[in-house]
Parts: sequence; C-alpha cells; structure tokens
Amino acid sequence: MENKALFNTENAGYNKAEVEKYVSTLKEEYKKVYEYAKTTEANNEKLKKICRALSDENKALKANGAVAAAPAVSPAAAEAAQKISELIAALAKENDILKAQLG
Repeated sequence: MENKALFNTENAGYNKAEVEKYVSTLKEEYKKVYEYAKTTEANNEKLKKICRALSDENKALKANGAVAAAPAVSPAAAEAAQKISELIAALAKENDILKAQLG
C-alpha cells in the first residue's frame, strides 16, 4: 500500500528527510497520548480510591446501625456532586478508549 501523496519522492524512493520527520512526529504524538493515558488512569485510580473509602465508610455506618436522617443538601452541593459523578464516568470511559487505542 503506497501513499505517494504523503511524501515527495526522490530518484528511486521516498524523500528520507520527510519520512524521518513524519516518523518523529508520530513518535511525539504517541508519547503525548501515552502520557495523557497514564495521567488519566492515575486520576481515575485516585477517584476510585476515594469512592471505595466512602463506600467502606458507608457500609461501616450501616453495620453499626447509624442510620440517621438524611442531611439537608444544598442545591450547590448536589450540583457539585452530580458534576463529580459525571466527571468520574467520563474519565472511566476515556480511560477505556485510550487503553483500546494503545493496545
């Protein structure tokens, strides 16, 4: 499969400088994507750790019979919690997509 539109050709083949520049560009882009994926995965793990801790705390409270009336939640706090939940879901989805692209 040849793509002659991608590189100019010299006498008997592709222009070596253009090919090397293209490969270098691909390596740089791959490195950016890889680093972004690592960062996203690390953030995702941090959020999962927080969620697990809150879940464990909630289970412990239920096990101890500490069932209290639900505290009043301000609309701003509810909105913030919703945004956090959406961000966690988006990060998890993005992480899965990046993992699929990388390998």
